[in-house]
Amino acid sequence: MGTSLTLAAWSDDEFGSASFAASTFAVESQTAPGSWAAHEAANPVTLLFNATAMSPGLSQYAYVDIRTTSATTIGGTATLSAVSAATGGLLPALEYRVVATATGTTCGAGAFASQTYTGSLAAGAGVPTASGPLGTASATPVRFCFDVRVKPGTASSFQGNTASATWVFTSTSSS
Repeated sequence: MGTSLTLAAWSDDEFGSASFAASTFAVESQTAPGSWAAHEAANPVTLLFNATAMSPGLSQYAYVDIRTTSATTIGGTATLSAVSAATGGLLPALEYRVVATATGTTCGAGAFASQTYTGSLAAGAGVPTASGPLGTASATPVRFCFDVRVKPGTASSFQGNTASATWVFTSTSSS
């Protein structure tokens, strides 16, 4: 024969729940105050250089401002990452430099301090290093200021030539 023993016990459960949502990260750019928009490869923003009568050693300046969109919930970094397209007979004679500064900074010789020309628009050339922080929800835009010139001592055979270039700015979220 066997015996059985039944133990009575009280029991109570606790539950925890959570909701999850991914952050959002998108950027937009402008080259003139008040015209923020997304500019993709097929529709790049036009940098406003006054570069229709360039000559050796004469700098031309332009800027592009980049910020996160108002719906962005996380900060990050914007970086000049490549020249995606460059064409024209003047390319081998062009050189440039770029700095990342706060928006509102005048894009001119004073923005470059002692920085030298390290960029070339010739085929296969690397890009100078330039990056800046981006805040959330349109806060803390970064300005990329460019100084492009025809190299001093460029041969007269480049007179009348033209060129165009498209730079790529890669923005990455901070986490």
